Amino acid sequence: MNCKTQFQHLQIMIKSIVLAEDNLEHCFFFKKALKEAAPQVSFAAVHDGDQLIQLLESYLPDLLFLDIGMPCKGGVQCIKEIREHRAYDSMPIIVFSVFADDQAIQGAYGYGANLYVVKPEEYGLLKSALHTILSMDWSDPKSITEKFFSKERYIPFTNAG
Repeated sequence: MNCKTQFQHLQIMIKSIVLAEDNLEHCFFFKKALKEAAPQVSFAAVHDGDQLIQLLESYLPDLLFLDIGMPCKGGVQCIKEIREHRAYDSMPIIVFSVFADDQAIQGAYGYGANLYVVKPEEYGLLKSALHTILSMDWSDPKSITEKFFSKERYIPFTNAG
């Protein structure tokens, strides 16, 4: 069974995604992988935290993928601001970052991220990770977060492909 056939067997309930990412190459590959893994999902991208906060005033996606190291307003500051507003309580925040250190992971979850994903270095792994994440039941984001809490620490999402 090839990957495309495998992906078609899982139902995806997510209809819209926003990616907040300043690296244009990362945006390009994310969008490409998303279109292959889940072509029915609408996609929008912003390139800094200020643009993200402005977009969220008029548009609420089903999932928000958020880079930590962005200019103007970083990802952690965005998480803090988003979680201060009850209107965004149900919006899942997925940190999507190259930072794999424990301090970044604990901090992101501590401020209200629902999942922490270290950016896969290979395109195939990115596509597989996106499909796995989109196939999760996001109707209760906190239950997903709880699955990534082990031995008094939060752990990042990993997907071996």
